[in-house]
Amino acid sequence: MNLRDISLGRHAPSIINVVIEAPKGSRKKYRYHAKSRKFRLAYEFSMPVPTEYGWIPETVAEDGHFLNAMVIATNASHPGYVCEARPIGVLKRKDRDHHVICVMLGDERYTSVKDISDLDVKLLKKIVQFFEPYFELSGWLNRTETVEVIKEAHEAYIAGPKSRSPEARIDNDPEDNEDTEDFDENLEETGVAEENAEQVDSDDQGEVEDADSDN
Repeated sequence: MNLRDISLGRHAPSIINVVIEAPKGSRKKYRYHAKSRKFRLAYEFSMPVPTEYGWIPETVAEDGHFLNAMVIATNASHPGYVCEARPIGVLKRKDRDHHVICVMLGDERYTSVKDISDLDVKLLKKIVQFFEPYFELSGWLNRTETVEVIKEAHEAYIAGPKSRSPEARIDNDPEDNEDTEDFDENLEETGVAEENAEQVDSDDQGEVEDADSDN
């Protein structure tokens, strides 16, 4: 499966798909190459990632790439893992390349977390501390504002010409000639296939209904 074919999600924007590039606890950031369907080591962070870190498909951020996403989860996954997640907030950057904060759908530890204000202060601080060495940050957006950010990014994806879409940018990456790891054979999906789309936790049924009414 080519990861660029993953959809935003049937119940978006209340529940979205996220493609993981850097698992929780890892220092390594991988970049996906659509032509070879492989991940290549891009660089290493100065500290471990406090959450799952990846991108939201079928979106275009202000820098022309996919929206960034941080997915809070109990367990770590691996590059190429596709999960369903509930957006709860946004960590804003002054360059406007914001990070959408989500919780993993079905993770019982975070079932009650509906908004960024519901998160433990220590975890929020860890997320901020992770990004502070790299970017100038400018505060948080709540869940309602986050949904609007995702909607706008999805609309930009739909409206943008193919040559300027995130897929085109990925396809124009250099060939895999170093530090390439074959994660493509281990790509996993959790609930992103259409036949599994209705298998949503009962705790999230209300949000699913909201998403359907928004669309």
